[in-house]
Amino acid sequence: MEEQYDPKTYWEERLSKRLDISSVGQLGLGCYNHWLYKARFRAMHRAIEKLRIDLSGKSLVAVGVGSGAWIPFWENCGVSKIVGYDITSVSVLALRKKYPQFQFFEGDIGSELFDFRNETFDIVTAFDLLFHITDDRSFHNAIFNLSKLGNSDAWVLITDSFGSDAYGPFHHEYHRTYKHYLNGLKQARLQAIHLEPIFFAMTTALCASDIKLGKFLSKFIGVMLRIVAIIGSIRYFGKINHLVGYFLYVLDGVFYRVMRKGSSLKILFTSTR
Repeated sequence: MEEQYDPKTYWEERLSKRLDISSVGQLGLGCYNHWLYKARFRAMHRAIEKLRIDLSGKSLVAVGVGSGAWIPFWENCGVSKIVGYDITSVSVLALRKKYPQFQFFEGDIGSELFDFRNETFDIVTAFDLLFHITDDRSFHNAIFNLSKLGNSDAWVLITDSFGSDAYGPFHHEYHRTYKHYLNGLKQARLQAIHLEPIFFAMTTALCASDIKLGKFLSKFIGVMLRIVAIIGSIRYFGKINHLVGYFLYVLDGVFYRVMRKGSSLKILFTSTR
């Protein structure tokens, strides 16, 4: 019988072993996660330019801040104030030491008792977070709480696959449909503005049925991820995955120019306006 998923316990144990992108990213892929994050940053840069969002001097709250992988990105974009929330104490304590200029708090965004600390922000982010909230009531609480964290002219950014079919629920993962999200966003008075694809051929094709070449990409990605996992498991060979990651990162850039509609995670830009 599968052990029941308790988010705080699961993530506290997982991040306690190692707090970096290899623990908050895909397990077993090692340094390949470096390239998955580079793809995330590339997609964010594209979208910010498209939407002409000026981040200079803005305040930002990162919900599910994890290892803090996004913090240098936001600093480089000119964000002046960053606050992070995470369900784990290990993340909060480590980031307080690493980034003493910012504030970090422990909190469960899916709780009805989430502590807002009487603050609102220009930018609210929930990256790779909501699909790890498998309970529907907690998920909808999270959407409402994210909305409340934004000021009257805020951007609320969420990552998920946003496909036409759900993926899961599994033990600690449940990718809900885009329609499900839109219903929740409407109730929370958030308006969906833009959907930016992140991945095409780098990670699991969560919504392969939504795109051309979906079946091919799904098989191709499956083979490549197995190769990455095998290489990563061999001592002294793990660094080879930087070459694999670089190749697929470049290939993803080519797919973006041709397809524009991704096979996996995307960034949803929503607004409180």
